[in-house]
Parts: sequence; structure tokens; C-alpha cells
Amino acid sequence: MTLTTHVTPRAALTPELEAGLRSLLIAAYPHFADFWAGTSYWGSEPEWHLWLADPAGVPVAQLGFGRRVAQIGGHDVTLVGVGGVATHPAFHRRGVGGRLLRDLHAFLLTRPDVEFAFLQCREEVAPFYERGGFTRVPNAAHYLDPDEGHWVTDAGLTLILPVHGALGDWPVGERVNLRGLPW
Repeated sequence: MTLTTHVTPRAALTPELEAGLRSLLIAAYPHFADFWAGTSYWGSEPEWHLWLADPAGVPVAQLGFGRRVAQIGGHDVTLVGVGGVATHPAFHRRGVGGRLLRDLHAFLLTRPDVEFAFLQCREEVAPFYERGGFTRVPNAAHYLDPDEGHWVTDAGLTLILPVHGALGDWPVGERVNLRGLPW
């Protein structure tokens, strides 16, 4: 099956596309169906949605992402935070998720101001991101929790993807202050 890649600015989402992305997220994360029924992102509103469509134009995989200057160890670093990564269960184990990450990297390479892509995830999905070029780093993230409304430091699993920054330039072990909501 041929899938087409789309990068759509959040501001350009049609109501139909927003509904399609929400349906995809519900299929991928049915235990959060009530949440995804109302939105296609958690935390920070993404600048863009990168999505793959089947021949009928239906989203079968997606992720949201947006740029932000974070502070890491006293230095400003331009990150693209990644969130809402989902592949419809009917497309699992077909390379669709890997293609999503490759397409993200290709798009980010066209953005000269982006040093690294950034995400936090559960241990069980980390190998997927690592196969897609992300690297584990021992950095906690400090952000405004969108559910609780207060600042938290999350020492969970953090992964980065070098874009125009070198992996060796990443400030290992320093707290990543996202200066806002996570993605």
C-alpha cells in the first residue's frame, strides 16, 4: 500500500483532518479514548502535524512537533519536541512508524535553527525510537504539567535526535528546562 507524507501546520488543520487525527489516536490509544475525543495533542500545542495517509487520504500514522528554545545547563538549545506519536493498529509491524520518524528527520533537516529533536517516553517503546535514530540521554526534563498545572521535574526516559547539533555537544546530565508545557 502506498502512503503519502504530509506536514501540516497546526493552524492549517481542517476540522476533517483534526477529526481524522483524533480517530487515529483513539485507535492507537483506546484506553485514552475520552481524552483523544476532544483533541489531537497533549501538552504544548504543536506547530506541525506530520502524518501519513492511505490512498483514500485517511491518516494512518501521525506525530505532533514544535520548536522551542530550552535551557540546558545554563545554555539555550533549540529543540523540536515530539509528541502524540501514533500508528493505527492495522498498520503495526509494517515499517510505518519507522517511516514516520525518517520523514520527521528529513523535514527537520530543512529547518536550520533546530539543533535536536527531543522526547520522553516509556521504556517499552524506547527501542522503536532508538531504531529511528534517537539516543538515550541521562537528562531530566522540567516543565509545566498540563494535567496538574504545576512545575515538575521528570527523570523519566529522555531521548534526543541530533539534527543540526552534534551528539557530542549535548549537555549530558543537565536538567532540560522546557520553559513551558511538554509535547
